[in-house]
Amino acid sequence: MARIAPFRGLLYNPNKVRDLAKVIAPPYDVISPEERARLYRKSPYNIVHLDLNDEADGYQTVARLFPEWQESKILVRDETPAVYFLSQRFPRNGETEIERLGFIALTRLEDFSTGTIRPHEHTLAGPKEDRFRLMLACRANLSPIFALYSQPTRLINRMLWERVQDVPPILEVREEHGSLCRLWRIADPELIGLVQQEMESRTLLIADGHHRYEAALNYRDHLRRERQAWTGQEAFNYVMAYFANMKDEGLVILPTHRLLRAFRPIPFQELEEALQRYFYLEPYPKTPDGRRWFLRALKSGGKRRRLIGASFRRDPRYLILRLKNKRIMQRLARDVSTPLRELDVTVLHLLILEHILGLSAEEQLKEGELSYSQNEQSVLQAVEKEEHQAAFILNPPDPEVILTIALGGERMPQKSTYFFPKLITGLVINKIDPNEEIAEL
Repeated sequence: MARIAPFRGLLYNPNKVRDLAKVIAPPYDVISPEERARLYRKSPYNIVHLDLNDEADGYQTVARLFPEWQESKILVRDETPAVYFLSQRFPRNGETEIERLGFIALTRLEDFSTGTIRPHEHTLAGPKEDRFRLMLACRANLSPIFALYSQPTRLINRMLWERVQDVPPILEVREEHGSLCRLWRIADPELIGLVQQEMESRTLLIADGHHRYEAALNYRDHLRRERQAWTGQEAFNYVMAYFANMKDEGLVILPTHRLLRAFRPIPFQELEEALQRYFYLEPYPKTPDGRRWFLRALKSGGKRRRLIGASFRRDPRYLILRLKNKRIMQRLARDVSTPLRELDVTVLHLLILEHILGLSAEEQLKEGELSYSQNEQSVLQAVEKEEHQAAFILNPPDPEVILTIALGGERMPQKSTYFFPKLITGLVINKIDPNEEIAEL
């Protein structure tokens, strides 16, 4: 049962910060070092100074800056608990703008074993430790977890949207990549109660923020051990989350393509024979027209059957790979469910990277071995410039398949999904006062 609660959000003070665009940022895990430096220069109060501090003593710096910003009223906390309704309008492929609706609230932290909140991707120890240490430094959720729920009637979004009609948002900002964000504060206890009732029967799926969620669990357990006595209503038992309906037309998932730096030397003919043993190959010449037809065929064909696009260094062809027989995957992945086994990304990691190219699961996780991008053109160009040895182009997974896998207690390979647009960091912060109790109404 998902437990939802309003909270007193901490927001940038419009009397102190005139241009919100200068202080917001993308999520920390998609910010390159170059972009972080640029965001640093935009404003001394840009959220990256807290969320992705680059000082040598970064956590200590955050522990100093965060209370300073509150004391100087750069950040101000709402007096009344509320939920925050968020509209994101964004361009998609040059078409008419799409709108994604959702709301920000607290949710009770639940161990994954309860089944109330489900992960769908594997996590790494390093980022979890980083986010945990950041929480120790600032005692806050600087950005929300991105959580999905399923409600075909879309009742929650309809109720919240009706309430904010003709009401000016408390903030409106357009981020650099074109997304227009508008945020409303909703403090009506009756309406919040209706949202809570609707959410009680929902299972939550973590779309983005797996490391932050697991860090919040570690932070909760850390404070419980310190206190020994606790009721479950303390603020550290909750985490800030953005809730989006899986049935919302504005929910967009982009594919995450792979670039492989290197693999063991394999004679070209041997590699060709290995691929042909398991896949039907559909070649396209490495010309501008060939690339265009290759990508078009991959996308259109991916709607009917599972396909993987490939480009190998010094191979004059782009290849579309279609699995000949599912039995090879049944043999390689005996212990996983059919939906997970048949994912393009599972076939790529188990059959191609590990079985054919000889890259073990551990080697695939090594820093720098694989890199990821949503830009198919840049991925292909990196191979043609001989900066990488191979590129693999994927189609996005279906949201319902992701949910089926998560409900079965399984996780997809890391970076299997990319929910677009990313949530902006800096719209709302959840300050965690260890002596404060959360009222669920």
